[in-house]
Amino acid sequence: MIYLLIGNILMTLFIFLFFNFKEKKLTYIHLNISTMITVLTNYPLLGHANFISKTFVLFIGSISVMHLYLRYYHSDNYNIYIHNRWLHLLLALLFNVSIPFIIIHSDESIFLSSAYLSVSFFIIGLIMYQLSEVNGTVKWFQFEYLNIYKYINHPKRIGEYLFAISFMLLVMFIPYNYIYFILGILYIIYIKQSLLFNNQ
Repeated sequence: MIYLLIGNILMTLFIFLFFNFKEKKLTYIHLNISTMITVLTNYPLLGHANFISKTFVLFIGSISVMHLYLRYYHSDNYNIYIHNRWLHLLLALLFNVSIPFIIIHSDESIFLSSAYLSVSFFIIGLIMYQLSEVNGTVKWFQFEYLNIYKYINHPKRIGEYLFAISFMLLVMFIPYNYIYFILGILYIIYIKQSLLFNNQ
């Protein structure tokens, strides 16, 4: 286990340094790539296959693929630059260190009800994130025969909030869940305070 944790830390640092030198302005993509590699290497090595661990891998994989697609195929809409790179690195390290523990303890969950619910929040988060492709305020609905609209500001940010909530719901009943709750809340605060995922 100790070798796996050291490997996760070294891999996270390597990817951070790679993008730190490659990009003039560091983008958010470092976090996604490092977590995706961590999950895809840790999951088969740890060998805990259950609903929570499989869903967790699916969550991380889906989010990472979505970010990679937007970053390299829709770069005009992916102006997500990091203002505090060291805080971003710290968050990536904390998350990547927690991944093997989540996978190991995933089969000790008392209940699965919140884990099932987390899938709904995740899907809504994906929808909100895709709405951000309009790169502005999203028209939510129109009252029939009235020119009254309801708008959603920063759908990309709302999508990230929903991803964090789905993560916390997924790990709600596994051991040491309070640590993962703190991590999810810190992520939400980080997004809010750093003004990430705003409309451009």
